[in-house]
Amino acid sequence: MSFWTDQWREFIEKTSYMRHLRERGISNDQFWREYEIYDEILGLMGYPGRILDRISSLIHPGSTVLDIGAGTGAFSIPLSRIAGRIIALDPSEHQLQILMRKARGIDNIKAICDRWPDAEIGDDIDYTLAAYSLFHEDIEAFLRRMIDVSHSGVFIVFRAEPPDPLTDFAYGPKPHLDYRCLQSILREMGYDFEVDVFPRDYRLPIRYVLKQYRYSERSPEEIIDYLRNTDRLDEDMMVSFHSSDALLHTLGDVES
Repeated sequence: MSFWTDQWREFIEKTSYMRHLRERGISNDQFWREYEIYDEILGLMGYPGRILDRISSLIHPGSTVLDIGAGTGAFSIPLSRIAGRIIALDPSEHQLQILMRKARGIDNIKAICDRWPDAEIGDDIDYTLAAYSLFHEDIEAFLRRMIDVSHSGVFIVFRAEPPDPLTDFAYGPKPHLDYRCLQSILREMGYDFEVDVFPRDYRLPIRYVLKQYRYSERSPEEIIDYLRNTDRLDEDMMVSFHSSDALLHTLGDVES
């Protein structure tokens, strides 16, 4: 245990969506079934955007990519055009069903419903990718297996700046972490990853924002008033956002 791993554990316990699962007594799959507009929101957010372009430029054509926490296929589907094989791993059967429905006609994606780092995925993995899917208290075990199974490189995507101020308003002050925590943990493990940061500016309809904050301690009316008072809600009921994503990556046979 270190300062950074302690910080990560606290983040998982108090801040991440895993807390909602515990408090509401629902499964990962139920969480995503209740968030039926998630896939549509991703497109409106401009995600993964330039991160996908960067990863695409770094992987070798015909390689095997393990997408950990693949969700509805934001990375798996477009990367399947370059890779020889995609293994889409996710603990939500619902998310994987959406992914495979979207991937109809694509024959090089294999979906596995399981959790990392315990999933059985075979040995022939060139690249591992985890994008906003590192919700595991034992982050060192999570990262260690990502590194151990990859032959050609590791990609990690996490936020590059504090979360939106609306989050603190909606849920109250909570511990916040960005990619630098993961970078520090990796360094303690003996690995030096390169970092690229990609900003995004986008707008979402207010009804989608309220769905995102459906577990909020604030009422919808309070959230709308907050957004109006901070000049983020326009006359068309669209909410402005700014976000930045960090891509941590290392290529080659990853050895400490």
